[in-house]
Amino acid sequence: MFDVRCVGKLQLLNFNKKGVGRDIFPIALCLLLIVNSTLSFAQRLELPLQDQQVIPIGEEGILILTKSNKTNISITKYNTDLQKSWTVNSSLEENSMFEGSSQDNRAIYLLFSKFRSNLYEIVKVNIGPGFIQKFSVETISRLDISEFKVSNETAYIAGMVKEEPVLLQLKLETSKTKIITGGFKSGTASIQSIEIDSVSNDVRVSYSIKKGKSSFLLVKRFDEDGKMLSQILVEPDEDYGLLTGKLFHINENTQIMLGNYGFKGMSSNGVPLSQGLYLCKIQNDIPQKIKYYSFTDFVNFFDFMTEKQQAKIEKQIKKKKDKGSDLKLNYRLLVHDIVQKNNEYVLVAEAFYPEFRYNNNNMYGFGSPYSSFMNPLQSFYNPYYYSRGFNSWAWNPWLWGNNSFRNNNNQIFDGFRYTHAVVVGFDTNGKLLWDNSIGFDGLKSMELKEKVHVNSTGENLTLIYSNAGKLNTKTVSGNKDLTDVRSIVINSTREGDKVRNTGDDEAEFWYGDYFLAWGVQKIANENDGKRSVFYINKIKN
Repeated sequence: MFDVRCVGKLQLLNFNKKGVGRDIFPIALCLLLIVNSTLSFAQRLELPLQDQQVIPIGEEGILILTKSNKTNISITKYNTDLQKSWTVNSSLEENSMFEGSSQDNRAIYLLFSKFRSNLYEIVKVNIGPGFIQKFSVETISRLDISEFKVSNETAYIAGMVKEEPVLLQLKLETSKTKIITGGFKSGTASIQSIEIDSVSNDVRVSYSIKKGKSSFLLVKRFDEDGKMLSQILVEPDEDYGLLTGKLFHINENTQIMLGNYGFKGMSSNGVPLSQGLYLCKIQNDIPQKIKYYSFTDFVNFFDFMTEKQQAKIEKQIKKKKDKGSDLKLNYRLLVHDIVQKNNEYVLVAEAFYPEFRYNNNNMYGFGSPYSSFMNPLQSFYNPYYYSRGFNSWAWNPWLWGNNSFRNNNNQIFDGFRYTHAVVVGFDTNGKLLWDNSIGFDGLKSMELKEKVHVNSTGENLTLIYSNAGKLNTKTVSGNKDLTDVRSIVINSTREGDKVRNTGDDEAEFWYGDYFLAWGVQKIANENDGKRSVFYINKIKN
């Protein structure tokens, strides 16, 4: 059972640059629409809390995966009005984990794996008529999956096995499997991205390579039989190292490699210091001159800091630049896919660092760009959550430093702390045109995945992310902030309801001017008692 209803009561929190609330007040939805916010809540869907995953599929609607027990899932499609269209069921191997999804034409492919097993299951969901096909493949075991893509009935699964990058190519119709290792020494490389040519079905794999104090990118192109056709070496200038990189296909002859760079040999606790973004245009498989953009040259990169912190770092930057050098920084960036807008390439990247705690529950930030100690994050823990998710940059062997650090008996990985997101505009030649940013309010996740999403309206961009039951949004135009960061609290509409806690919440651009927000809420009602629900809200920008 489910119900769809309009949200009639919200709280709007308006923040200044330092994150201090100026106005906090309950407000009716109609007044909210007229006066205070660019966002409005169109529909709300509530479901009984189970193991659930949401996959937005644009104007087709959404898919919701529900794991009812150890061996069964249901897949339900809802239209854009959050009305149920159909439900199909599928059986899985016991204790299978959802690894991710990939869309190819009008089909969604779902990847499942078993811990320490060589069995992988792919469920093909035809989103029109609503039927499924299941493919089971036995291949390499103990693969830490970083990326999953499907094209022309061929699936590619990238990951790490014993610190060595591996690419699996799975022909779904024939069950033919090929393992591509790349031929690298253990602990020297990781797969950063895979890109598939839908016409030729060639696949381009970007590897991040570490050799001594040098780090660079290598792109290998394989045909549909797994044979290597060519390779492109993207090397930095003498004093730099390319720490991470993603390859983006622009047109038939042009690609762009983009990631973050550092100074050669510079590290802290074994982790390279990340200094800024680089961009390399690849024309007809020939890399052009790399362009480097230090974070110290950005206009809005440090806006997430307090005014005192910002003044301090700007003073340090000026002092270094006056001496002809640059202030050494330490940021890790999760880079999104490039979006083409008019004659610009728009990039969003999120700054993060891994955080650890001792067995006695003391916590500290490892590699924090401006602080070494953090308080424990009081977040809602969802005991029903079963997905690991994936991201290739989490397995980069030198973003972590010494791998044994993760396995130390006294030091336990405790999640990724996000500081802020930067949005950057480049012209077609790779020149930096503008930058902007949005700060994260205490955002932390056990998975390294994209949190902020962008909607383009005319010349403006709206940035949005969800955390602890609040939708945080900001509208920008180039270097200019058109609005401050505003935070909208999602409340239940049932009379007598009080939302006690919200967790595992996400927000994502859906279609047109609409976003989706979903998560888990614990709700108390003086008449009906306590309940836990899985909610989905349709939001108009």
